[in-house]
Amino acid sequence: MKKLQFKFWHYGVLITLLIGAVIAYNLEASDKTFFLGGATSHGHHQIELACTSCHGDGFAGQDFMQQACLNCHANELTTANDSHPGKKFLDPRNAPLLAKLDARRCVTCHTEHKPEITGAMGVTLAGDFCFHCHRDIASDRPSHRDLDFATCASAGCHNYHDNRYLYEDFLTRQLHPSLPAPVNHLPVRNSLAKWREENPDKTPLTGSDADLHTQADTANIIAAWSDSSHALAAVNCSDCHQEGKVQFNTAEILSQCGQCHSQQEQAFTAGKHGMRLSASLPGDFSLNTGNISPAKATLPMKADAPGELSCVSCHGPHKTDTRYAAVEACLGCHDDEHSLAYRQSAHFRQWRDNSPDGVSCANCHLPRETHKERVTVNHNQNHNLRPNEKMLPVCLSCHEIEFAVSALASKPLVRGNFSTMPPASHDTFQLIRDRIARIRSN
Repeated sequence: MKKLQFKFWHYGVLITLLIGAVIAYNLEASDKTFFLGGATSHGHHQIELACTSCHGDGFAGQDFMQQACLNCHANELTTANDSHPGKKFLDPRNAPLLAKLDARRCVTCHTEHKPEITGAMGVTLAGDFCFHCHRDIASDRPSHRDLDFATCASAGCHNYHDNRYLYEDFLTRQLHPSLPAPVNHLPVRNSLAKWREENPDKTPLTGSDADLHTQADTANIIAAWSDSSHALAAVNCSDCHQEGKVQFNTAEILSQCGQCHSQQEQAFTAGKHGMRLSASLPGDFSLNTGNISPAKATLPMKADAPGELSCVSCHGPHKTDTRYAAVEACLGCHDDEHSLAYRQSAHFRQWRDNSPDGVSCANCHLPRETHKERVTVNHNQNHNLRPNEKMLPVCLSCHEIEFAVSALASKPLVRGNFSTMPPASHDTFQLIRDRIARIRSN
């Protein structure tokens, strides 16, 4: 019998088979880390293995990728009154600009998996990209003559997509002496009170009305529920625990709560807390229940922080404790410098003492909004987080405009959670005052 000789080309076959097996495993086992071209930005790292959400089947093309961006960010850009919408660059008069910077597509400025060139807000262009369109600004505005284009955004003056709170007319208006002073408190939540007005036939429930008794600690659960807003709104046990079901996974909790709180569900899944449960993500990540380790977070987190959040992570399944949800739930997970400094701030001391001027984590990062006289909480914690001037509407409830802008522009103050006072003035407002003086002198 002839002995089998192992030839050089056999090694090639074995290596090819081995590589094929590794690729097959990564594809079939949904472990696609093998295909990541580089680290993902802070905004997308939670869903970096949901490749098809952004790339389709790999051959989908640029139009698919652009629509993938808009699937998650279009509403935000609309709300922001986007300063540079795509339609602006479809105007034939702006055609020469596209040859230098194709601003119709998000990936022109935000290229993923490029950590070596990725800056703030996931921008991968050089910091002076404003030059392509605004090279004549020095002649149009003498105040800008000595400013570098790389400082347009880094100085806190301009935001490419949303300049609502940094437009000169807004800042000038805020400086006008005829405007009323800040009211020194945030709008008062009134959703439950409004609901009670609209549903006078609904009678609040008590512990004796509970219609589900299946667990050993039922008495404690019923006591918590009977003291909650659910009982006040006549929501009984069986309204959530349909057909007697008492255990829910994360996605089921979100879906169950969303039956009554659809606005909150949509906002929650639009932010980073709930994006891993977002039904707007197409493909293999829709309602994904796989956890992400706190160690993989881009900010320091407590070691025992949950890898995936749902409504009951902050609110509890039965007791409605908004004070716990507003501070302790946040500090139970977040371990970064800004979060740890909160307890040393005047905001916390006043909140702890139940002062109307007190400000919790949620007051800033889950802002209260008024919709048709109903004051509700926006559960998208990313809504006004980046860039931080989007926090101005919250700050202006209590503080004057220059004080607020000066505080938000100071990175040490932000890191220290505003535990000390900001500078008394801000250069932006001096530019505005000088411009007003020149206009009046002419």
